[in-house]
Amino acid sequence: MLMNNESKPRLARLTAILTQLQSQQILTAREIAEKHQVSIRTVYRDIRTLEQSGVPIVAEEGKGYSLVQGYSLPPVMFTQAEANALITVEQLIAKQDHSLTSHYQSAITKIKSVLQQSQKEKTELLAQRIHIRDNDYLNQKSQYLVILQTAITQFNLIELHYCSMQNEVSQRVIEPFAVYSTQGNWLLIAFCRLRNAFRSFRLDHIQKLKVLPECFDPHNMTLPEYFEQCRQKYLTTPDIPLSPPAHTFAISDNKTLEKPMEKMKVEPFKVIGITVRTSNKNGQGLQDIGALWQRFIAEQLLNKIPNKLDNEVYSIYTEYEGDYTQPYTTLLGCKVSTLDHIPEGMTGKVFAGGQYQRFVAQGNLNQGVVGQEWNKIWGMDLPRAYTADFEIYGEKAQNPDSAEVDILIAID
Repeated sequence: MLMNNESKPRLARLTAILTQLQSQQILTAREIAEKHQVSIRTVYRDIRTLEQSGVPIVAEEGKGYSLVQGYSLPPVMFTQAEANALITVEQLIAKQDHSLTSHYQSAITKIKSVLQQSQKEKTELLAQRIHIRDNDYLNQKSQYLVILQTAITQFNLIELHYCSMQNEVSQRVIEPFAVYSTQGNWLLIAFCRLRNAFRSFRLDHIQKLKVLPECFDPHNMTLPEYFEQCRQKYLTTPDIPLSPPAHTFAISDNKTLEKPMEKMKVEPFKVIGITVRTSNKNGQGLQDIGALWQRFIAEQLLNKIPNKLDNEVYSIYTEYEGDYTQPYTTLLGCKVSTLDHIPEGMTGKVFAGGQYQRFVAQGNLNQGVVGQEWNKIWGMDLPRAYTADFEIYGEKAQNPDSAEVDILIAID
């Protein structure tokens, strides 16, 4: 593979490296090598060539390469496919936050100015042939996204006037951490000084926002780590109440589950919830499932699932393409008596049940006991059926310091 890419026209590679340097604050030789699938020795030669041609590249020992502050390159050229992608995103953005729409339209106008005439004609035609239709229940738009993005990068405190999902208005000071979009809604993740904990806020529920001059110390945590903490803790907060009752999972002999590992038969059951398609490669599942939990909590979906049999939350892994290393679907929801009414944006599914091996993850959720139990399961020689495996978060999962989470693995 390296041989093929080493022989790639050098001019094309040098141009691509320039684009990389222009688009990132700092770039390591390894990142460049992996991007173009060449050796690090080749990267060193390419950097020297660019320097000799007059490109002011700064090499920071132990960090990487960057362009001198203020240096700019002539506009890059776009392929027709790239131009089409930009126009499509423009249509999608139009359905989003007002502040984002305004700034994106300004940016896209500048980009259009460097397109070739033939490309301009085609992109104008494409813009007339694309339509994004929203559901009526998603017609609310926010207007604070760009302000929040700036506050996140500059670590500014924010004073917030917020109306909760229960129409309760509060004023609070928050430390903005991240933003994400799900089901047409933008949400802010922030540390709330009123609640002394992380909370999620829908941007379209923000009534008033003020960026304060005071700054806060950055949180030593990544967004995927935050999502994992949400999944592990199964947050119970005043803003988003979640309080499952005692364990009521029905098995064929109606016996209480006590042993940490046993074989059992599960009767067919129905679940309504939300789903995501993911895989365990490169930590993708950790991020996707964490985001699914965050949406479940932020949108208070526990209270919106009709015909629930109880308040236990099921995290179900199903529709495997192969074994656990292959893509699969995660469904997060509750058992229900009927699928006659499935709310828009949710999924209803019938599970056939069958023979299962039961495990119990016991201990501190903050220390990843559920993930540790899965690592043990993956290392076992089990006759797994790969039909539907699941975790059950019930009353015993509510104390994060000493929790019990049932994990049921389908077996042949």
